[in-house]
Amino acid sequence: MMYQMSEFGHGCTRGLLLTLNILCIVTAVFIFGFAVVDTRILHQYGEVEAAGTLVGDLLIIGTCVFLFVVAVFGCFGVLRNSVKFLYLYIGFLMILVVLELMVAIYVALQRFGLEYKIMDYLREGFYRNVTDDDALQHQQHWESLQANYECCGLNGPEDYPALGEPISLSCCPRAHRARTEFAQNQLYRSCLTSGSYYSEGCEDAILYALRDSADCMIGIATMGFWFEITGIVLATLVANNLKNRVQVYKETTKY
Repeated sequence: MMYQMSEFGHGCTRGLLLTLNILCIVTAVFIFGFAVVDTRILHQYGEVEAAGTLVGDLLIIGTCVFLFVVAVFGCFGVLRNSVKFLYLYIGFLMILVVLELMVAIYVALQRFGLEYKIMDYLREGFYRNVTDDDALQHQQHWESLQANYECCGLNGPEDYPALGEPISLSCCPRAHRARTEFAQNQLYRSCLTSGSYYSEGCEDAILYALRDSADCMIGIATMGFWFEITGIVLATLVANNLKNRVQVYKETTKY
């Protein structure tokens, strides 16, 4: 009876460890994809403004690859019932836990600093005087930001009248998406008359997106951290159980 209970407990622990490693693989792939998309988004703020955060994303990508390899290694150890592989897996997880904590702290600090850089970048970019050569590029850049983040102006649509300029076409989503010039003009006039343009400023919208992205990354990293701690505990139990079985088998075969 005791032997059957021990076998059942060992099987459950192995099953939990295998499931946990599969979840770690899925988490690593998800974070990897999220970080790759994030690097593309940050590129639009310029290399100088987002340089440190881009490095943080690259570190996250590297950590995800390491987590993926370690999780696959752990699955192999469980399926092979290898004590050596499991102990190596535990060692790799310990390294990964420390590495993830360091990367999470670095990314959090970089994100905090990036917010101030982006605020200065947006304020300087929106209000700066541009030459005729740069006017088109400046307009296209802000139209892209306003369309992507569904915002208008720096602090709101009232920024355009304050500068003596008409509200940007990209502040009116239907007009901006129109395919013909006639439709654009009609929808643009209707948008200005009805006041159906975006009401939120781009500064608030972009800062919210950055904070939301950072919170998502930190949340996933925290979940991954507890996955790894649980993996260390389960792998230790499985490895010790296998080790005891080997010792019992050796003692039994002596007699």
